[in-house]
Amino acid sequence: MQKKITVYLLTGFLGAGKTTLLNNLLENKKDKLNYVIENEFGKVSVDGNLVSKNYQELFELNNGCICCSLDGELVTVLAQLIQADKLPDNLFIEASGVADAGQLASIFKRDDVMQYFDLKQVICLIDAENFEDRIEEVPEMYRQIVASDLILINKCDLVQASYIGSIQTSISSINPLAKIITTEFGKLDSPLLMQNAPIENLSDQIELSKQAKKEGHRMKSIAIEVPYEFDRTQLYVTFSMSIFLHYHQIYRIKGFVRLLGEENPVLVQSTGNKLTITPLPEGEKIPELVMVFIGRDIERQGLERLINKALINETISS
Repeated sequence: MQKKITVYLLTGFLGAGKTTLLNNLLENKKDKLNYVIENEFGKVSVDGNLVSKNYQELFELNNGCICCSLDGELVTVLAQLIQADKLPDNLFIEASGVADAGQLASIFKRDDVMQYFDLKQVICLIDAENFEDRIEEVPEMYRQIVASDLILINKCDLVQASYIGSIQTSISSINPLAKIITTEFGKLDSPLLMQNAPIENLSDQIELSKQAKKEGHRMKSIAIEVPYEFDRTQLYVTFSMSIFLHYHQIYRIKGFVRLLGEENPVLVQSTGNKLTITPLPEGEKIPELVMVFIGRDIERQGLERLINKALINETISS
């Protein structure tokens, strides 16, 4: 009998902690042959540099969310996998933060795909700190919840316990079929990975997702090269003020920059209205110096002005 590749689909809105969860899952399965498909909304990959090395093959699809090109790159990669000399045990797919998880999961319900792949679980990560603000304004997030059979409320250490109960109630009203658990730092107990989603539940959730309110993305991903040296404090203050003022427009900032007086580039990223600046993982190769902005109705010219403000000597011409 043909060995099937076990598939775990990770979804969740921008900044929910999907890459952290992926690294935890890869650590959990490090004794297995693991392949990873990493997808980002936009043409520049940042998360690919942050995935741990507990895998044998990493495929990066960076031309938009993979749900928008099911017959393109994703299908090509799946075809490559089944032709490998040794089939992987697991395939982890980290979808972009704006992916329609139901549409993506539906490809694994096709007869020709089910012959080789077993979609074990659709796992949705929820950012507890920003859930309430995002769920009303981001239809992509709503559809991700609808399509999932396991929902992790992440970053629970950052909110009050009473608020977590409110989030659970809201999620249950959107998707009463899903199992909901709370977590911190994207941790997931191994036994939960071994559970198959009831096939009828998965089918129902895919259909529910298709029926969910559809809206044009209106989402943009804009990548801007930043071959400059920033002052750490000025960069932090400028970007923090911008995401505070434009909280409902700029959903995610992520990229690598150089700082004055520091040898290696650092990772700059925002989730909600919080900005962090962290060093590269030890031993990581020097990445491309680029900032990726994801948001609704954002424009390149305005983002270049923002970067200008973060520089001591303004360098980008408007």
